[in-house]
Amino acid sequence: MVAGTDVWTRTDAIGDETCENRLNVQKATDLDAAIEALDLGDKSEVEDWTKLLRDYAVTDLSYATFTAWLTALRLRIDYRAAQWLEKYCPCVVGNIHGKADAGATAPGQLLGTFVYSASFTAGTDLDVALVSASPILARVTTKGATDWTLAPVVKTGLITPTTKTLSQVIEGTGDGGVVGDVYVLGQQALSGGAAAGQKVVPVAATAQFAVGQKVLVTQWSGVAPNEVWLEQEIGVIASIITNTSITMVENLLHTYTTDAFAYPCYTGMSACTGSGGNASDAVGFYPAADRRLKA
Repeated sequence: MVAGTDVWTRTDAIGDETCENRLNVQKATDLDAAIEALDLGDKSEVEDWTKLLRDYAVTDLSYATFTAWLTALRLRIDYRAAQWLEKYCPCVVGNIHGKADAGATAPGQLLGTFVYSASFTAGTDLDVALVSASPILARVTTKGATDWTLAPVVKTGLITPTTKTLSQVIEGTGDGGVVGDVYVLGQQALSGGAAAGQKVVPVAATAQFAVGQKVLVTQWSGVAPNEVWLEQEIGVIASIITNTSITMVENLLHTYTTDAFAYPCYTGMSACTGSGGNASDAVGFYPAADRRLKA
C-alpha cells in the first residue's frame, strides 16, 4: 500500500458506478490511511470497508450471500482473505483456494520440498473441508548454473486417478534463472480460442488433467511484471479428448484466446524426483494464487 495503488484508486478504476458509489466513501479513505499507519490493535477501518463489500454483493446485486456472488462469477479468494472476511464482514465464504505463496517473505502452505541431492520431503496437503484444490507452484530456493527437469507427483484429490506425474524444466542461472523463480505445475496454454457460452477448451496436452478435476482458466495481456488481468473462471472437467481439449461441466462465462492458460488444480504432493540438475538445486511447493498479486 505504501507507494503502491490504494483501495480508493483501485475501486475507482472498476468502471461500475454502483460499486464505486458503495465502496468509494469516507470509509475507503479511512482504510487507506489506516493501512499506511497500521495499528494492529485497531482494525475498525478494515471491518467497516469489508462490510461495504458484502453490502455491494447482497444489497446492490441482490445475491443471497457474498459467496453466492463469487459462485456466479466463478471466482475464488485466498484462504487469508477468507479469514479476514469471515472475521470482519462478517460473512461465511465458501469459494476459497489454498493459502497461496507470495514469495519467501510471505510463503503459502508448504506442500513439500525437494532438494536435488537429497529427496522429497512431504508437507501438508490442502484440507478440502476448508479449501478446494488449487494450482501448485514450485518456487526455486537454490539454483545452479544448468537447466534441470523436475518430475513432481501431485495429488488430484479424486478417487481415480489419485496422482499425476508431471514434468517441469527449471532454468539455471546460465539460462537467466534466479532464486525465487516460480513455475505453476501442469499449466497449459490454450491451443485455440474458447468462446463464452460453450464448454470446450482446446489444449495440446492433457496428461495433467483428469475428469472431475477443478481447473482454472485465466488470461492476461502484456509481459511480466506489467501484465493486465483480463478474464478468469474456475470450472470442473466433464470429459477429455486426449491432447486435443478438455470439456467443462458448465459453459464458459468468458471468451479466451491462445494467450490464455488452463491450470489444473491439485490437493497436495506425494513425491518428486529430478534429472540433469546440480546437487544443491532445491524447490518448495505451495498453492498458487488464482489471481496473483503484482508488485
